[in-house]
Amino acid sequence: MARAAMEQQRAAYTPPLLSSLFQKIEPLLWIGPGLLVFFVFVHLPIILQLAMSFASGVPGSGEGLRFISLGNFRTLLADVDYWASILNNIQFAIATVVGKLVLSLMLALALNSAFIGQNIFRTIFFLPVILSFVAIGVIWGFMFQFEFGAINQMLARLGLNFLIEDWLGDPRFALWSIVVVDIWKWTGFHMVIYLAGLQALPKDLTEAASVDGATAWQRLVHITLPLLSRYTATNVIIATLGAFSVFDLIYVMTQGGPFGSTQVAMMQVYLQAFQFHRLGYASTQATVLLAIIAIVSIVVMRLSRRPEDEEESR
Repeated sequence: MARAAMEQQRAAYTPPLLSSLFQKIEPLLWIGPGLLVFFVFVHLPIILQLAMSFASGVPGSGEGLRFISLGNFRTLLADVDYWASILNNIQFAIATVVGKLVLSLMLALALNSAFIGQNIFRTIFFLPVILSFVAIGVIWGFMFQFEFGAINQMLARLGLNFLIEDWLGDPRFALWSIVVVDIWKWTGFHMVIYLAGLQALPKDLTEAASVDGATAWQRLVHITLPLLSRYTATNVIIATLGAFSVFDLIYVMTQGGPFGSTQVAMMQVYLQAFQFHRLGYASTQATVLLAIIAIVSIVVMRLSRRPEDEEESR
């Protein structure tokens, strides 16, 4: 019996070196599969895209891929259509980001107070977020229709015929009509982020300010908004990413028209890759777009840092 127990203890004994090594690599064994999947589906496509930016041709075709150095980037600098789409994208981004931030903050402030039906209203405002872009594009496309659209019909019944326009067929209004739809869809999402921030704020600060005689506007400007800076930065980055990657909504509603007035960067990438089969040039366009988004994100994160955050990082 004693001999059997000693053999079991000897078999269960692990040398200190192996035990220490296992403790070091154990976290990698747990997170390794997830990291591998993340690399394959996120980082690897970006690496391949960067590599394709310096090539020409179509993989698998008779021509194959040819390394052309900075040829695609030189072509891009002279591409008037691409820079026009970037300008449209910048206008779209500024309008949608500002609109989403203002409306979502207003809704979050209104729905942060307890009242009857609070959760129902939160659900109603969040509902557009879960709808597909295709369904939204088709529905709003019918609503913006010139002759029989709900918007023009409503304006006519209200006697506002002078406001009736071909919203999606007129280059002056097409992009701004899509801006309205995009804001309508995503405001509820950003509202939830602001609600999370409002519920995490220390109530003693606002209560102390109220006791000191601060008005609601003063509490909002000097206490609430500064404390929400991180949440605002998160909303700005997410909204900017969405604005510069918008494609399906515009494709369904206008397909980039009329006369290129709603042509955005991702539409250009799509056309170059899948209609003109210029995968290398499309990758170059996507690379420049990625750089723009990265720069905006870094600037926003730097501007949103509070003094105490900088002290903690030192």
